Formats: sequence, structure tokens, C-alpha cells
Amino acid sequence: MKFEGAVISVGGTADPIVVSLNQARPDFVLFMVSIRSKAEVKEKILPRLHFIPQYSFAEVPDETDLVMCYEAAREAIARWLKERNLQPQHVYVDITGATKPMSAGLAMAGAERFSHFTYVRGKERDKDGLGVVTSGTEEVFRTVNPWDKLAARERERATWLFRSYYAEAAAEQLRQAAEKCGPELQQELQTLGQLTQCFVKVDKFDFSKEVLQDYRKHHDKLNLIFSHRQRPEVWGEIERAAQHWEKLKEEKGDGGSSTLLELLANAERRAAQGRYDDAVARLYRAVELFVQGKLHEAFGARLGKIDLPSLPEELRPQWVEMFGDRDGGVYKLGVQDGFRALGLSPKPEHRALAGRCADLNPYLQRRNDSILAHGLRPCSKADFDQFWSALLPLLGLCEEAIPRWPEIDF
Repeated sequence: MKFEGAVISVGGTADPIVVSLNQARPDFVLFMVSIRSKAEVKEKILPRLHFIPQYSFAEVPDETDLVMCYEAAREAIARWLKERNLQPQHVYVDITGATKPMSAGLAMAGAERFSHFTYVRGKERDKDGLGVVTSGTEEVFRTVNPWDKLAARERERATWLFRSYYAEAAAEQLRQAAEKCGPELQQELQTLGQLTQCFVKVDKFDFSKEVLQDYRKHHDKLNLIFSHRQRPEVWGEIERAAQHWEKLKEEKGDGGSSTLLELLANAERRAAQGRYDDAVARLYRAVELFVQGKLHEAFGARLGKIDLPSLPEELRPQWVEMFGDRDGGVYKLGVQDGFRALGLSPKPEHRALAGRCADLNPYLQRRNDSILAHGLRPCSKADFDQFWSALLPLLGLCEEAIPRWPEIDF
């Protein structure tokens, strides 16, 4: 591979550096030097090269300070790439020379940008094989950035993003990671990416059968992945999530108890992201869906829509007195009217709920005052927390009932 640029640490013997550069013949070289080793470049390296590169220096104030070496390398590399208009994939890093802190600092800074690394090793060394490489026996050992080979950065980002409920961004990180890796790890990351896409869809309220089809398609591979990692508890959490998706699919269009739970879970995820207006809006919809479910039990209503002729004849006068005459006898009840209507239900458990709307009125009003509803006031964490605390008892739910995402470590 032809490299356009090289970043080389300088110190100690010049022989390995000369071998590395003469083999690669880059057009541009950035020498990482100390005050003492800078002279070596012009005196011992450049005169022995078989080509003439354009070169620059990254001077380290203290070659024994790892932090200084890292900072100097990082700043110099960024500046040099911009000045020379070089792409990182066309540059290699050689960490053979210089002090150990300089080589380590360069490796750390280089790992953030570059994929190609070299180290000049020797077939022979003095001191019974433990000392300096014997001149003339050098050979260039090429390797890749382990962060790239294992896609460590992308996988760490994907883990953080997923656990912060940015599933779509996590899936993109896994896609990028899969492009870098060898075949075995690539297949694993692609499978994990497909799993993450299932969470993306559900988080967008897509409860279709395609979510489960995608999951089942990769089920056996996922089982192997988590069995190999000895994470049975995480696999159990993923399986429970899939069972939840199954119930969501069955309820699609009817808005049953699993849909209500998912609304609450979604609200909790938005709150965790600091998106409190979105979170409170979901809690409001959860209240509405809960009331709609009770209206269905009481009167056969669908999503709060009731036809007067469908009600028992003896109930109709009370209904009209409460809600008035409406064209066509069709009533579409909101949250407040939905609670009031439950007071006319023949079932005592429904009538007991009728007065509970007053408990929620302060929180419902905060949603109405939200900039995403009818007002200009942004919702706060306190708004969400108070609404959440008041709502769960009304719904007859505890915290443990809310479906939560598995803690996957990609």
C-alpha cells in the first residue's frame, strides 16, 4: 500500500526509522521529537533516505511526561493533516523510536485517527536477544489499529447510545463498526444491529408483525451471541422484550394493556433524555388511552367514540343531559368527559373511577400549558415526576410492571 504520509517518533538509534521510511516512501513526514532528538532528523535520518519527503516537526516539551507527549502529538497531528490536506487512511504511524512515554503518547493520539501502524523489529538483538536490534537485521512489522479491528470505539458509543435510548444512532454505530471488522465479529455486529432496529421501530410506536419477524429471523444467532458472552440475564431481558412486542402486535388497533404499558415506558425513556414535554405528552395520552379502555368495557366504545343509539335506552336521557345533543348522536369524548361518562356505567368499579380525574387535573393542565400542546410553558422534570407518581396508582400499576430495555453491552 502506498502511503502519502507518515508520523514517526524519533529518539535512540536512527536505523529503524530509516528502514521504515525507505520502505514506505511517504510524500510527507511528521517527526515527533524531543528537544534533544530533533537534531537526529537532519543529521542521521534525512541524509540516509532514498527519497526526499516534505517534513515537519512535533516537538514534545518533556519526553518523559506521558500527558505532554499525548497532547503534543494530538495537536500536531490535527494541524499537520490540515496543512498537508491528508486523509487519515493514507497515513501510517511508526512507534519504534523515542522514549517509552513518547511512543505511548503517539500511539494513543494516533489511535484516534489512523488505522495503520508499524513497528520496526529485529531478527537479531545484542545482550542475548534482550537488547538493541543489530543494525542490518531490521524488518518492518505492520499492524492495524486495534480500536479499528475490534471496532471498540463504535461499539462503546453504540452501548452508550442504546442505554440512553437513542436506538437509531446506536444502530448506525453498529453498522459502521461492522464495516471495519473481520468476518466473525462483523456477522455478530450485523446481528446486534438488526436487534437494535427492532427497538428503533417499537420506540417509534411501530407494533407491526415485521418487528417480530425480524427478531425471529435472528433469534438463534442472538442466542449464541449472548450464550457465548455468558450473559444469560441479558438474554432473558431481550426475550421478555420480544414477548412484550408480541402482545403489542396482538393489540394493534385496540389499545390494550400492553399498549398502555409501552406508552408509559416510552414516556420514561423520553424523560431520561430530558425531553420532558414529549414525556408529559405521552403520560397524557396514557391517561386518555386508559379512559378509552374503560369506556370500551362500559359501553363498547372504540377510542372514546360512542353512538347514542348503541347505549341502553334507559341511559340515553342522562347521557344527553350530561353531554347535550350532538349531530348524528355521535360522541367523541376526551379525557375529562370520558371520566364523567364512567359515572353512568352499570359497573361500580367504573363509577368509582369517575371522580378520579380531579386527582390528575393539575398534571393534565400542565400538559395543556406545554408548548407542544396549547401553551408556551416548557415542561420540567418535576412536572413529569409528579404526573408519573400520581398516574401509576390510578392505573393500578407499580414501577416493576413497566417494560424496560435490556442493558446490552455491545
